[in-house]
Amino acid sequence: MRSARPWKASCRRSFEGSRVPGAEDSALLELGGCAIIPGVTLLAATPEMEAGREALARGAWLDAKAAFEGALARRESPEALEGLGITAWWLDHGDSIFETRERAFALYRGRGDNASAARMATWIAWDYAAFRGETAVASGWLRRARRLLEGVPEGPEHAWLALREGAFALLEHGDPREALERARESIRIGRAIESADYEMLGRALAGFAKVTAGEVAEGMRDLDEVNASVLAGELRDPVLIGLACCYLIAACERVRDFDRAVQWCTRLKAFCEKWGLRPLFSVCRTQYASVCMWRGTWNEADEELTLATEELRVSRPAMTAEGLVRLAELRRRQGRLEEAADLFARAEPHPQASLGLAEIALDRGDART
Repeated sequence: MRSARPWKASCRRSFEGSRVPGAEDSALLELGGCAIIPGVTLLAATPEMEAGREALARGAWLDAKAAFEGALARRESPEALEGLGITAWWLDHGDSIFETRERAFALYRGRGDNASAARMATWIAWDYAAFRGETAVASGWLRRARRLLEGVPEGPEHAWLALREGAFALLEHGDPREALERARESIRIGRAIESADYEMLGRALAGFAKVTAGEVAEGMRDLDEVNASVLAGELRDPVLIGLACCYLIAACERVRDFDRAVQWCTRLKAFCEKWGLRPLFSVCRTQYASVCMWRGTWNEADEELTLATEELRVSRPAMTAEGLVRLAELRRRQGRLEEAADLFARAEPHPQASLGLAEIALDRGDART
């Protein structure tokens, strides 16, 4: 196993000469695997790379984009491409994210840096699932990442891959046992490399998997612990923080524990608004809207779902169906059956769409449809 100390030292070297961040703005120094660009020591090699790193630390995505584009104008490097890919993800620039990250993957492979190539493959897998809904392609990239990490000493890339494999198993294949196994892998690696982010997100995924498998009380305790850790400032990576919160809300929705969801949703919303984390906010607010529906605050649910569905339609069309089925259900409850039927039809083949159309038929007194 790779020693935790050399890995942590390489991260420190990456940030030498930078301002010392506070507990909150340091969160943006870590994105999806160790650091802004995990394990990379070339971030401060040029003024443009340093400017890009500093802009990411501030959550200034457009400034970071300009800086990394400037670095690429000087010389193409996988580090600059990876930085540009991160800004594209936060800005919802799905049209450019694939070319940028796939080029970074190819350059890392050409350099013989399999760990970095695997990191990019894991991100690309998520991109194909989230932006295009192409789960077979996503599965292929996850498999490629796993193959590239064979023989590589365990580090953050292994934990990042385990987390995405676990989420894919749970959300795409409905396999909580596989998800729990991958979550435990991330917990183990996170503890070995002294990364609270990977350990705690592993615990969040484990909790979500347990709830899905029927171990509700134990799973919810895990999720509460993780989100308490988030509020205490123990986690630094905003991507992983957002995922931890979303897993909690999704678990609450599955078992109708809306009191717990309301308590945590308020904090997630404030966090996303503060840092401009639109991708995370748009997805999780659809789940929050379901909480609003069950509480009877239909106006708030309507506002949240309308905004979130439009944002997802523009930025992540493959994920729009989640918002559409919830908005359709709200319209059904409001008695606006024609609008509800149209929304359910647009959400197909989402499994809730067929159920919703059946409920509309019952509402109309047509039990034969």
